[in-house]
Amino acid sequence: MYYCGDVKAVENLQDYINVLTVLSKALKMSRLIARIKILPSEADTDLDAVISKLKSNIPNGMGLERYGKEPIAFGLNSLICDFSLDDIEGQMDSLEEYIKKTQGVSEIQIMNISRKSVNIK
Repeated sequence: MYYCGDVKAVENLQDYINVLTVLSKALKMSRLIARIKILPSEADTDLDAVISKLKSNIPNGMGLERYGKEPIAFGLNSLICDFSLDDIEGQMDSLEEYIKKTQGVSEIQIMNISRKSVNIK
């Protein structure tokens, strides 16, 4: 007999594996919010175009939740973006790589990473 928490006992190993598979799919992955500062490649870079590019090709399992412009100096602005992603290995690296490859992006700075249930100020 095999047992899995409160699940009824099963007779053979294959049934036990099937029960574990169903249970693991039922569990929801926690989500993260990554607040990232994006610096433009040039002073005259159109930040709205950068946002459009980021939204259009974002990898699966990720999303651009919100964004805003932050003044740096002398009319130069950066973007402050909140991205949602799954809390699995490699997701943050994929997001960083995706943002850095976007045309109009010079560099990025990770400002904060938090579980989605927590509000970032």
